[in-house]
Amino acid sequence: MSRSFRHTRLSEIHTGGTTGRPLAIYCDAATLQRNYAFFSRFRAWAGVPEKGRTAVFAGRTIVPPGQTSPPYWRRNPAANALLLSSYHLSQATLAQYAQALTSFHPALIDSYPSSLEPIARFALNQGIETIRPRAVITSSETLHPSVRRLFEEAFACPVFDHYGAAEMAALITQCERGTYHVNPEFGVVEVLRDGKPVGPGETGEIVATGFINPVMSLIRYATGDQAVRGASDHCPCGRAFPIIEQIVGRLDDVVITPEGRRVGRLDPIFKAVAGLHETRIVQDQPDHLQVEVVTAGSVLSKDQRESLQRELAHRLGPLMRIDIVEVSVIPRAASGKLRTVVNLVHDDARSLEPALPERS
Repeated sequence: MSRSFRHTRLSEIHTGGTTGRPLAIYCDAATLQRNYAFFSRFRAWAGVPEKGRTAVFAGRTIVPPGQTSPPYWRRNPAANALLLSSYHLSQATLAQYAQALTSFHPALIDSYPSSLEPIARFALNQGIETIRPRAVITSSETLHPSVRRLFEEAFACPVFDHYGAAEMAALITQCERGTYHVNPEFGVVEVLRDGKPVGPGETGEIVATGFINPVMSLIRYATGDQAVRGASDHCPCGRAFPIIEQIVGRLDDVVITPEGRRVGRLDPIFKAVAGLHETRIVQDQPDHLQVEVVTAGSVLSKDQRESLQRELAHRLGPLMRIDIVEVSVIPRAASGKLRTVVNLVHDDARSLEPALPERS
């Protein structure tokens, strides 16, 4: 979501577009304010007070990557928020993160699923019952049902998932009944396959036309994300908003550092480098990444290579070796989707985490 963007007279936001290509989105302060307003309404759906404390895990680099002792977080008093690094999570630091959340006592935890998952598992395994927000809000990654149940059990609160993007063309939020609602004042959402609307219960691509950004309006913008169209537009919550049955999204692996940190959402690094057509990160050894890049007709410059190396090292730490390789094409998965992160070392990143304790 765009709530992390700078408030400037005219902002330029880089996004991956529909296939990983860098795309500059222009907007003004009024657009960002409207975007924040919609998120505030979503917080109200989740039962979070307007000025309630919020703990946030996102893609920001909060502290230096080589830092080996807490705090791995910073306070934002103006927003009544605690901003926590998603890049320093490991088995060695989970107790410190759990203590920080306990001390902050957030009304809301706003997080990528992959960032909050290890903390939730740790809390359950250690019997920690001091992290009790009113709600958890997740975004940016597919929220699997098992992870939703994990959060509900670990934090004893409801979980509200939502779908949005830097392009500010679509906003889909869950109500208290668990239904995904398209926010119709934010933009029109179509679910299409081969350019045609899918039927109820069928899967297609989210194609969106945004209403809130007059500086750069996107019309029928193909997001590259998948969703299941709802079978009806009736929800027991009473909101007469179009319904999406499920957000399928993009299912990307995470990179696991030699120290055991699980790092996802690395795509913002590439969005800031012009001339990239597509990219893919392949972890082929515990301490090695091969970064494949397809350029848009030109050779990657020395400065661009150094920028990518620097930004990746900034997030992954000094022990990870990184090679950047220019390729002519990046192969698709069997589904036809482009997997932007492929982990060949850890087939299932979740298997590295301790299992949930059995319920009594």
